[in-house]
Amino acid sequence: IDHFYEIKSLINRDNTLRKINYENLILVLGTAFSAAITWYLNHSLGLGPIVANGIVGVIVAILFSSKKAGAFYIASFIGMSSQLIVSSMAMAGLIGLFAGFIIIFSQEVYDGVGGKGGTIAALSTQIIRLIMSLFI
Repeated sequence: IDHFYEIKSLINRDNTLRKINYENLILVLGTAFSAAITWYLNHSLGLGPIVANGIVGVIVAILFSSKKAGAFYIASFIGMSSQLIVSSMAMAGLIGLFAGFIIIFSQEVYDGVGGKGGTIAALSTQIIRLIMSLFI
């Protein structure tokens, strides 16, 4: 009987390792989407990097909280890259996904210091390009 209650208490225990933080999941998926949309506006529609980034920036600022909008805007810098650097919309989405993880894990690092967004976008782009070059 004691063993039964011990197992039952383990099952009912609030285990934080199994919980998914949906805010972070939305942030990571949103950064992937933001980078891909900016790339599409920039290259497929031919709007150019500044206009594409501006459109995405205004839309995310209107629709999302400041934390999410800032992360999505950082990811939109990826879509501003040349096609020689980021060759497809899927690649932009993948890099944006990786940038989302970097944003989550570096939220308190250099908080309030300028240049963090561009650095995250550039770092994400170069790391994914390096990994892809190992397989292609």
